Amino acid sequence: MDIRIKPVQIVKRGKNYQLYYYAPDGRRRRLSVGSDSQLAHRLSIKFTDWLIESKDPERELERAHQKEQARQVSLVDFFPEFMERHGMNQSIKMQARYHDMLKNIRRCPELADVHLGRISKKLVLDYMHARMKYDGVMAATVNREAAFLRGMLSRSVEWDILPFNPLQGLKLLKEDGKRRVNVSPKQAAALLDALPHPLDDIAEFAIYTGFRKENILGLKIGQIRFHDLKETGVVTLLIKGGREEIFPLGAKAVEVLKRVIGERQTGYVFLNLDTGTRYYSINRTYSRAVDKLGLRVGNTRLRFHDLRHVFATWLHQAGVSLDVLRPLLGHTDRDTTDRYAYLDRVSVGGVLDVMPRIRNKKSPDENPVRAESQELLTQTDTNRGLTTGQLCQRNA
Repeated sequence: MDIRIKPVQIVKRGKNYQLYYYAPDGRRRRLSVGSDSQLAHRLSIKFTDWLIESKDPERELERAHQKEQARQVSLVDFFPEFMERHGMNQSIKMQARYHDMLKNIRRCPELADVHLGRISKKLVLDYMHARMKYDGVMAATVNREAAFLRGMLSRSVEWDILPFNPLQGLKLLKEDGKRRVNVSPKQAAALLDALPHPLDDIAEFAIYTGFRKENILGLKIGQIRFHDLKETGVVTLLIKGGREEIFPLGAKAVEVLKRVIGERQTGYVFLNLDTGTRYYSINRTYSRAVDKLGLRVGNTRLRFHDLRHVFATWLHQAGVSLDVLRPLLGHTDRDTTDRYAYLDRVSVGGVLDVMPRIRNKKSPDENPVRAESQELLTQTDTNRGLTTGQLCQRNA
């Protein structure tokens, strides 16, 4: 079938030019395009192309205008739309992670305030190296932030804001496969002494259980069941992947819980004394204590998540096999903890008794580890690493 498209006519009315054309629905349309004759001729060609494709020129012109405006949007400006259309479909934890990563990125105005279309691989790589140099973070941390940026720009392409993703094909940095955490009971005792109450109880419970921080801070009394005949128990946790699993509690972890819970029957286990409810972040206070003691893992400070490594390391050094550790850590992927055979985690809970005691609050003088920790508590780390207010400016 021979389909003929009527040509777009250019008519000058006074100082302005107007385009006359027939829309795909057959209606005759008129559009004023200003006083620039060259612009009028370029638009007439573009209108003809759109009409050949059965597209409405006015609608396409509006879309092109919106895209041009969107290309002037910065990363910070785009973030609310990203959260509304994508972030709200993620978990609360992931949403918080998005906000934390943006907070770090905003410290580099050259990246945070640049228009989306002008973000380049070199700019992101410069940011990543600056973060590692001045903040002392690991490659894994900056890789997550780079992946976050790449994901935001991918969404901008899906939503017709950018024509392509400028970070597509960005190569992430090589990561160290294993974080080597070597903390002695003496150092652990010093850390607990340096932490204010009740953060010391939180850290002690983390070492005795290997639980993740959010599982501990969000732990409720109703999730715990103490055994009648032994000073042990079990707890139900929601772990990665959204699975609900039962984990054993050793005698030392139960001792901490009973001391913290007291006579309470409901509510969160670890209460913020200022708010009367759970903690949502303990990073700042924890980091101050770690920096005061100079506790380091490689070129970074000892993170709260590293206490999970302490749990696994102490048990392994006491002779507990990796096959037994896997269910206690809640791992299912063989690549996470090498290759493991399945064992029921509750049935292996007895090995938790080999954990060394860090301190004894009932009689501190009888605990040599706690006494020795006072000497370590007075030491300071003179090489704590740098943090910056403006990462990219410091790196310039």
